[in-house]
Amino acid sequence: MRLRPLWLSIIVIALAACGNEGPSEQPELYVDRGALSFGQEFGTGAYVNQEITESLYIENRGLQTLEISGVTKSGAAQFTVTLPEPLTKGETVKLEYGKRTFVQVAFKPTEAKKYEGTLLIQSNAVNEPQKEVALSGVGYNR
Repeated sequence: MRLRPLWLSIIVIALAACGNEGPSEQPELYVDRGALSFGQEFGTGAYVNQEITESLYIENRGLQTLEISGVTKSGAAQFTVTLPEPLTKGETVKLEYGKRTFVQVAFKPTEAKKYEGTLLIQSNAVNEPQKEVALSGVGYNR
């Protein structure tokens, strides 16, 4: 009878998966993080004039093509953004179902203080046509 809890767990997981609907017909935006906090995960930050880089990915979870028309940064100049190639040319990024693109953000503090900013992702997604991603970072002296 020691297998009973194992089989019960498997049945519960299988039944939970049965209620899951498939992907939406419309394009759906998914971003792997709602915020980028540079070097703050462990209570640290970045040294003044040293650069830390983070990436986030944007994925289409809908069946129709997701079109990302822009990614704009507001806030502190210490955050710089590297966009997917089509956006740098003024074109849209087109993602089919399940495909991803990446946005890279660098943080280079110029003073020992806290910095904040925001990324705004604009798309034709039905769930979030405008998605905000918070940016924060702390500069420290050595």
